[in-house]
Amino acid sequence: MKYKKLSIFEGIMCCDTGVCGAEPNINLVEFVDTLRKLKQNYPELEILRANMSSGLDIFRKNMDILMMVKNKGISILPLVIIDGEIYSQQRYPKYDELKKALEN
Repeated sequence: MKYKKLSIFEGIMCCDTGVCGAEPNINLVEFVDTLRKLKQNYPELEILRANMSSGLDIFRKNMDILMMVKNKGISILPLVIIDGEIYSQQRYPKYDELKKALEN
């Protein structure tokens, strides 16, 4: 795999693991595991993860993302971007999907 950058822009969350609160978010729990596996299997992969609660400055630095959220609302989140191109929105992709996209 050539050098890749994976960026994830997420909505407002109290934590990025998905296990806080009364009911864990299973999709987010699985995605955290997906990111762990990707980093383990692709150590050269740069992963940037920002949520609106604790990473608003990262949103502000990326005007394209900020404008998308402003124009379409936070319902488009999460946005998953590979090398500057939107890969998915409104969902967390599975490990096999991201692995395939990163290897192309």
